[in-house]
Amino acid sequence: MAEYTITSPNEIRIKSLLLSDIQGMHTLLKKEGCINSENKFTDEQKAIALDEVQTRIAQQNKTDKQASADVLLCVSGNKYLLADAKFNSTSVKNISSTELKSKLSSSKGLVLSDDYTYANAFYVLFKQSVLTPSQYNRLKRQLVGKPQFRFMNAVEFWRLFE
Repeated sequence: MAEYTITSPNEIRIKSLLLSDIQGMHTLLKKEGCINSENKFTDEQKAIALDEVQTRIAQQNKTDKQASADVLLCVSGNKYLLADAKFNSTSVKNISSTELKSKLSSSKGLVLSDDYTYANAFYVLFKQSVLTPSQYNRLKRQLVGKPQFRFMNAVEFWRLFE
């Protein structure tokens, strides 16, 4: 039983969103460094590439780009969840709760729709080879008391939707 059902992101209002920011999940994760053997998503499953939105806002405002989650997925029940792809990381050591909280805050700040609510889930995705049980436990200890941050690989993430 799937935890979530991906719905079309076409209805959610995001600050400075362009149609080109809505992308297939397979392509989006591949661009973020997810290897094909771990990327089970299809491009029929659509999400919003928040990095591209943040880059555009920074250019428009002539400011530094705010760090945000990489992916915003709309799911049934008019909820959205966020994912940050760390597929190019070789270790979990440089993950900080301050950075994740900042990304969460700036990502939520982009959502203009009152009828969408945050699903209280911020997924941080790693390659299977990086997120070993000991590294996973290290992250859990580091972010104790922050249940909205969930660490997993791309296959585990995909299983939430199948």
